[in-house]
Amino acid sequence: MDGINLDNISYTYPGAKEPVLSQLNLHIPKNKWTTLIGRNGSGKSTIVRLIDGLLVPSAGTITVNGLTVSEENLAALHRQVGIVFQNPDNQFVGATVADDIAFGLENHQVPTAKMAALIKTALDRVGMADLATAEPSMLSGGQKQRVAIAGILALNPQTIILDEATSMLDPAGRQMVLELLDSLRREQELTIISITHDPVEMAMADQVVVIDQQGVAKKGPVDTVLKQTDLLKRLGVGIPVGQQLHDDLAAMGVQVPDKYFTTNEMVEWLCQKLS
Repeated sequence: MDGINLDNISYTYPGAKEPVLSQLNLHIPKNKWTTLIGRNGSGKSTIVRLIDGLLVPSAGTITVNGLTVSEENLAALHRQVGIVFQNPDNQFVGATVADDIAFGLENHQVPTAKMAALIKTALDRVGMADLATAEPSMLSGGQKQRVAIAGILALNPQTIILDEATSMLDPAGRQMVLELLDSLRREQELTIISITHDPVEMAMADQVVVIDQQGVAKKGPVDTVLKQTDLLKRLGVGIPVGQQLHDDLAAMGVQVPDKYFTTNEMVEWLCQKLS
């Protein structure tokens, strides 16, 4: 079956008294953007590490586009799935941007003769070709995350996972990375899974999955989940600006349509109302 499927997944960390996940079932559709939200420690990062084979479930099975996640399938799995982690500084091992991408290709036994073309193509796709010989330490946070994404794209994956990958970036860097990923998703038909507390990033998803109480507490289209501000507050995640303004106006007695509004949609609605 296409997409990513987690069937009856349980996982307990060594030394823990209770599982962080218990009999979790989740389908993540192919070529869509799925965002996982929840409290810290709810199991979001555990889920993506299980998908990438970095952790082994205590029970249950996981398949990625029909490929069972198992030790014998790890090499094939890592050609399909790549993770961008929170701190870009922890992702670099090469002396230059190009060297860093080459290191990942070497680990996947890509022939040396093919590397130069793959590196150039990947850097072109993220707008970083001019900095191929730059030292990673000299880059901005947003540029570092773009290079990390390039390293994954060089392997031509079907799925990119963002484990709070924009949380350490300034607003400009965050917007740069999110716009890049949205563009790549549409052009390359990528599956994107993101973990975030950022309402802007949440609003870019096709579906939002709430992880709570060792499993999936709620799942649905972004406009269905993000209008539930009481739920978002309980989880400690950000509330989209448009939805917050919607609720504030409603509390003041203004008749606002009972729907989810992005910031731009709310501005447009207010302009129409005022005119």
